[in-house]
Amino acid sequence: MRARGLLLAGLGLVAAGVVGLGLLGLGFVAPAAAGDEVARGAWIYYTGTDPDTGQPIPYSGGMGMVMACADCHGPDGRGLRTPMFVSPDIRYRNLTDPAGILEPDGSRGPRYTEELIRRAVTQGIDAEGRPLAWPMPRWRLTDRQWRDLLAFLKALP
Repeated sequence: MRARGLLLAGLGLVAAGVVGLGLLGLGFVAPAAAGDEVARGAWIYYTGTDPDTGQPIPYSGGMGMVMACADCHGPDGRGLRTPMFVSPDIRYRNLTDPAGILEPDGSRGPRYTEELIRRAVTQGIDAEGRPLAWPMPRWRLTDRQWRDLLAFLKALP
């Protein structure tokens, strides 16, 4: 009898945990799914997942693990220096600066347009037509995901 009571209590706790995690998941997805492109783009940037489904956005190349833009480009898009590579500042205002993109070494590279940014993100090709460094994944974004991500990059200060 005591074992049955413990079993029922345990099952109740598991059920409560599953419901709690489900509600927590809805809390994470719902704000981004509300329709605000910047919020949806932030969701993609920080999680690498679709704001509607929570599923990982497919990609090829890169470092072969679950990734998000922020993992390499930082929470503010300004890039990061790691022992393996240096990632550039991908804020929209830097990428589209008329003087050209400010590279991590302080030099200036070619200016990006929205289509060139999309090509870099989805095909791994830079503004001059050269392949980006191997850590950069090639994201298979839908048109909606791309618009959302671009809106977020434009909103970064």
